Amino acid sequence: MTAVAPRPLAENLADASTRPHALLALGIPRCPACMLLPPSLEEIAAARPDLWVGLSLFADPDDWAQREHLLWPRGVHVSRSAVPVLTLLNEGRHVASRPGGAPAHVIDAWLTQWLGPAQRPVAAGLTDAEGDAVDLVAARKAQHTAVKHRDVCT
Repeated sequence: MTAVAPRPLAENLADASTRPHALLALGIPRCPACMLLPPSLEEIAAARPDLWVGLSLFADPDDWAQREHLLWPRGVHVSRSAVPVLTLLNEGRHVASRPGGAPAHVIDAWLTQWLGPAQRPVAAGLTDAEGDAVDLVAARKAQHTAVKHRDVCT
């Protein structure tokens, strides 16, 4: 299985620009939905070996500033309130975008509209890796909730 780890936006766009079709996921660190992307993207990469797949995270103001010259001219628009977002590129140019993350089978159904069926079908439901990621995010969210709502006066 192809590992999909976050890389700088400029690097991902340089790679995507050399490919007929590329799927680029955009998110922010510590976003629960963004944390679920890697296992879903890895499943997509395995099912569609001809599709280049990448992930970039906007971690600081400089990352966000890059949108103006790296994404907007390509027709890709993203904001903090709209992450994660998946964008399908053809030789680096925007073809379509999908707001939010999703299990691999949902992402694959969306891609099928633009690229046709995958070489290897993606089964409905969560993969084991996606299930593990959901469990990890749920534990982190529970920890965050406990800390956020603790009584600081006692």
